[in-house]
Amino acid sequence: MNSPDDPGFVGEPRRSMTNKITMYIGSMDHSPSEQLGDPNDWHTTVLILSEAGQHTDAANDLARELGCRDGLLRKWSRNPSYRRGGTFGAALANALSRHDVFVRVICAQGRTILRSYPHMIQQLGLTGLVETFLRNEKSYLRFGPFYRVDGQSDPEPVHFEIAERQAVPLIFICHYLLRMHQQLMPIIRKRQPKIEWVDWQLMPNKFPGDVRGPMGSLFHAIMSGAAHRALVAGTIRVMTFNNAKDDVGSSFADNIAGWVSEQIGKDPSGLEFPAIGSSFDGEVWR
Repeated sequence: MNSPDDPGFVGEPRRSMTNKITMYIGSMDHSPSEQLGDPNDWHTTVLILSEAGQHTDAANDLARELGCRDGLLRKWSRNPSYRRGGTFGAALANALSRHDVFVRVICAQGRTILRSYPHMIQQLGLTGLVETFLRNEKSYLRFGPFYRVDGQSDPEPVHFEIAERQAVPLIFICHYLLRMHQQLMPIIRKRQPKIEWVDWQLMPNKFPGDVRGPMGSLFHAIMSGAAHRALVAGTIRVMTFNNAKDDVGSSFADNIAGWVSEQIGKDPSGLEFPAIGSSFDGEVWR
């Protein structure tokens, strides 16, 4: 069963009853994690979207082609046999070719994420809402105020305090997701010319600190306010499975992230993404 990450935040946009709207269901995961460490380390984020949940069918097809017992993908970090067999990339391309799914991938080194942080803050409309401070000789970032709404009282100001090594990659992830929403709009409109508004129901894997921890809460606040700040033409709602074992989409994203991360770790200059038209696209930030 899904559960919302947090109470709502101010940012639900007004839209006309004449807007032509569709909704995409999304899953997301990262490799190796959503936290910075060595500045030379590579970080991979994977976003998977489909209009009617077809990425679940694609994940099941992939599991069958890879010979997974009980038809379920395993965590990449658990070193399943298909990871060692070298067949994952070809099987992934086959599965995606049979389903209407968007897969988007970004790989970036820690130093590049840090260098890009001021630019991303500006583009997310967060300038003036972030300050740095020290706690126990470690760098933290304080975000806010955001305004939480419950429908019964005045909006409540909320601040989030997050360790810098977690906050910076979180901003990187948010920036990437909103860029992907912008980039996918022309592709979706080409298929459905009357579409003016694309909602996302995004189901990411749990951030460190769990659903109501600082990372998860700030992620929800930024995503829920994106349309209000005119960053995207669509509402982004964040949901999380109570039991990660029920989240087939997250397992799918985990495997793609692990596979790509492994490839770029071996040879960054030799990384090649599957050529499957608009279904798969990737970026490498050096």
